[in-house]
Amino acid sequence: MDVHYTWIGPPPADRNRDITAPRALAARCSGQSVKIYFWCLDAHVAAYERDFAAHKNVTVRGMQAFLTKAGTRAYRWYYWYQESDDWAVAAMTDILDWGLALATPPSYRAFVKDAWSLFLMYTWGGYVMDAGVGPHGGGTFALPEPQAFMAPSLTRDDALMIRRFQLSRLTGWQAEGDVTFNESRADEVCEAMNYGAADDGEGEMCPQLEVWMLGSPRYSKGAWAALKQYCVVWKEMQQNNTLVSDTAPQVFRYLIAGSVYNGLTRTQKGGVQAPHGALWYCTDNKNGTVDVPDLKLRKTYHGSSAQ
Repeated sequence: MDVHYTWIGPPPADRNRDITAPRALAARCSGQSVKIYFWCLDAHVAAYERDFAAHKNVTVRGMQAFLTKAGTRAYRWYYWYQESDDWAVAAMTDILDWGLALATPPSYRAFVKDAWSLFLMYTWGGYVMDAGVGPHGGGTFALPEPQAFMAPSLTRDDALMIRRFQLSRLTGWQAEGDVTFNESRADEVCEAMNYGAADDGEGEMCPQLEVWMLGSPRYSKGAWAALKQYCVVWKEMQQNNTLVSDTAPQVFRYLIAGSVYNGLTRTQKGGVQAPHGALWYCTDNKNGTVDVPDLKLRKTYHGSSAQ
């Protein structure tokens, strides 16, 4: 089973931000059938290979090199099984190129990482974890193989209103499935696409979901729904020159949350279900850490680079 970490940028001065938790997980999973992948920019592969040299269950991979190789015919014949893989590689390449462009603020790389996490969940599967997520607590430690697209939640009770609707006026989206956004921000996300007000739809309640860790089998319907929603909205924002603006960071935060929620509610046959069975319920310790008791993991907040 695979676990993925990602750091987009040079190694920071505070190594707790990028490698402390992955190293701890590598040590805890030593001898198990868990493969840890640490994804970074090509320019920093050598530095991170030195950082993880003592951990044989960690493989450092360059993001640009992987996307380039994944676009070749030989790679597609050997690894890819669906046309949607080619679509995902092309979409992710566009997003990464934008995130690394000089005109894009470096803080926006946090939003590139959101897209990358969804990309890995669909095309690779396993777990994706923020760099601050690592093992916590004693006793036997074993990460179960995800059986569905899953995410953490800070509450068991419903706390958010989500609107589910069709992007009926978006060319090419008709009959492509629902999209889901926070009820209070759906119009804001649609405005960023120059779509106008969101279509009428159905409101539904959900717990306070988080996106700092995801799990999924490869090619799950949930991971696909989340990835496609994120990338389609991103592309519309690109075409309307709204990817970088005063309001864009807030739009991206609601976009990733809405996209993940869409994935959580998808059955393996593509239908819609309540998300409660696809959540890891967490304990907020009120000290900058959150525990995931079922998995013996802890998320430590070091501050987001997204502004």
